[in-house]
Amino acid sequence: MKAFWLALQFMSRLPTPQFEKITAKEMGQSINYFPVVGFIIGLSLVATAQLHTILPNEIVAGLVLAMWAWITGGLHLDGLADTADGWLGGVGNQQRALEIMKDSRIGTGGGVALGLILLLKWLALTYLIEAQLWLWLLFVPVIGRIASIGLMPLTQYVSLQGLAEEMVLNLNRWLIYFWLISAILIITWFAWPLVVWLMAVWLWMRWLMIRITGGMTGDTAGAMTEVMELAVMLGLIGFWGLS
Repeated sequence: MKAFWLALQFMSRLPTPQFEKITAKEMGQSINYFPVVGFIIGLSLVATAQLHTILPNEIVAGLVLAMWAWITGGLHLDGLADTADGWLGGVGNQQRALEIMKDSRIGTGGGVALGLILLLKWLALTYLIEAQLWLWLLFVPVIGRIASIGLMPLTQYVSLQGLAEEMVLNLNRWLIYFWLISAILIITWFAWPLVVWLMAVWLWMRWLMIRITGGMTGDTAGAMTEVMELAVMLGLIGFWGLS
């Protein structure tokens, strides 16, 4: 269970046991539980969405978004902002982009990216709540985290001494593939157009991060999580709009 607690500790602000010693192997093993942590986050989103019975949908969507940001500690939002700053400030220089992404300050690119992702998520949440599709919020964070860890065995890690370096170096590739294949098969069974859409977004994001940094970093993994979560919600809205 230590690997699970480490995953929960890394990916959320929920209380966890504190460990005196953590090995690199245990950090790698914790990656296997990232989708499980995503499900726990999804439970909190669905629970918050139940306020739609007493509050307007727009306000509930804002509260769900606030819960989302709080329970993750803004970890992935920070990664998205840093990635956007690296893209804007690096201007094609990958080493320069990596240096910018290590800066704790948020620049113009990061500010715009945060504003856009939060606005679009709020709009998508409002629609899902109005359409009584809030139960799907259980799975949105799960897919976002599967998409993120799916980068690890398939993309070079380029941020030396980055936050996720020990995790990437000690991950179990076969379990990552299990999560990826399971997600693809389940979503295909439910709605194959959604799989096509999500795979297209994933491949585009992977291409973009390689273009910016030459590979993946903890920040770009966070950006992948945020973008894929939004993509799942937009895909669900589009699927129901066409059906």
